[in-house]
Parts: sequence; structure tokens; C-alpha cells
Amino acid sequence: MNTPRVVLGLPAFSRPDALARTLESLLSQTRRDFALVVVDDAASHETRDIIASFAAEYPHIHYEANDTRLGMVGNWRKVFERARARYPSAPYFAWVSDHDLWHARWLHELVTVLDTHPDVVLVYPEHVRMLPDHSEIVRKDFDTAGVANRARRIGTSARWMPAGNMIYGLMRVEALEAAGVFRAVVTPDRQVLLAMSLFGQTWQVPEVLWYREILHVFDIERQRELFFPDGAPFYVYLPSQLQHFGVLVWDFAVLGKGRPFFGRLTGMGCALIQLSQSSLRTLTLTRGR
Repeated sequence: MNTPRVVLGLPAFSRPDALARTLESLLSQTRRDFALVVVDDAASHETRDIIASFAAEYPHIHYEANDTRLGMVGNWRKVFERARARYPSAPYFAWVSDHDLWHARWLHELVTVLDTHPDVVLVYPEHVRMLPDHSEIVRKDFDTAGVANRARRIGTSARWMPAGNMIYGLMRVEALEAAGVFRAVVTPDRQVLLAMSLFGQTWQVPEVLWYREILHVFDIERQRELFFPDGAPFYVYLPSQLQHFGVLVWDFAVLGKGRPFFGRLTGMGCALIQLSQSSLRTLTLTRGR
């Protein structure tokens, strides 16, 4: 196989019961120019042996186990860093779970969008939510296809984006790096996708290509435990929109990491838009309960 154009990063954590079926769906993709990097944050012989059995037939699988637990934020960052170190020329990256399933054309359809639409930085499909009591198809959720204005993109994203679905999309590596990958905040998936919206558009493929297992409802306390195994820092008890605002201000208004695409003033303006629209979203969700 030639140098892969796509790297899939799998942050594993205690799911040997589902891992084999997950790997079968990933390795059955009609598009073959990808590598799989697995970083195990709950190292076990079961997980290692399952990975080894597939790696014997598919050489572009890399597995490593953490000596100490990093937590979700640390492990998601590490799997991306390992992917970049091993395959620095691969232009596309996606996080994948150790328990979901993917249609055989998932990668082909997503790569096709990024190859043909240079303004798109993230593409993801419709999916089926596999719940303990039933399954349901999630139809068109959200995208910013055709929205050229970055202030409008981040405002719309802050108000309506379903980050938990989109974070498993296929991304341009350069945009993900510019956005800062995962940060030590609550709902880090939402934060990095908001930052990515400053660099390009999001596209949803109108076809079910992903089957997502849902075991837990959203729980902020559970996030703090999973993300920060050594104890949550004080600031993660602030509202999430304030945490995200702080990261955006630091990265793009103070450090100017948006250059050459946009300057510090634009970065500050977009951070303020994020804060206002995310606050409206939180208020709407709170009133709807």
C-alpha cells in the first residue's frame, strides 16, 4: 500500500467486547488508502491481542498503550499527535471510536467531498443512533456549506452545531492543527469544532454511513471525571461557553494563531460572537427542560 492519505485515530478505552466488530467495519472500507493508529488508555491484554490479530493482515495498524491513564482529552490529543508523527504527509484525519460501526463507503464518500471542495474543512454523514432500547436514524443535522463568512459560520455553529456527531467526521489536518486539536476544557469537541469553523466550512453527506452506539446521556460531571483523571482544574467549573471563549481569545486575539487567514481583531470579534450565540443556546436548552 502507498503512503496513506487518511489516518484514523482510535483512542481506545475498555471496550474489548465491541472492538473486533468495530475494526471489521473500518477495515472493510472500499477505500484502502488509510492507516489506523490506536492509543489504549486502559491497557489490557484483550485489546492488544485483538489489535494484533488484525495487524497481522493489515500492516498500517499501529498500537500503543499508555503507561498511565491520560483521560479523554489527553488520549484524544495523543492519538492525533502519533498519527501526525507517523504519517506527516497525510492530509486528512478522523477520530474513530472503539465501539461504533461504519458503512463500507463511509471513507470514500467523505474523502470525495474534501477532494472536490477545498473550502470544506470537515465532512460527516447522517447516522443511526444505536440506543439500549431502540435505534433511530438521525437525518440532516447541520452544516455550513456555502457560508463564506467566518463570523457567520462561528455564530451559526455556536447556536446549532451538534458537536458530538460532527467530531467523528473527516477533517483537514491543517485546519484541525490550526484550531488547536483537543483542549483541557469541558465539551472539548464543541470547542475545537467552533475554532475550526474559522478556517472553513462543514459539510454533511445526506446518507446514513455511520452507526453510533449511545450508552450514556450527556453528563457534565461524568465529563470532568473522564477528562481529568488526576482532578479537574478549577476553571472547568465555569460555564462551558466561557471556557471556549477564553481559548478562542487566547489563541486568536492574543497569540494571533489565525494568521495569515485572519488577524487578532477578527479573532476577538468571532470569540465574542461565539460567546453570545453559545449563551443563547444554553438559555434555550435550559428553558426547554
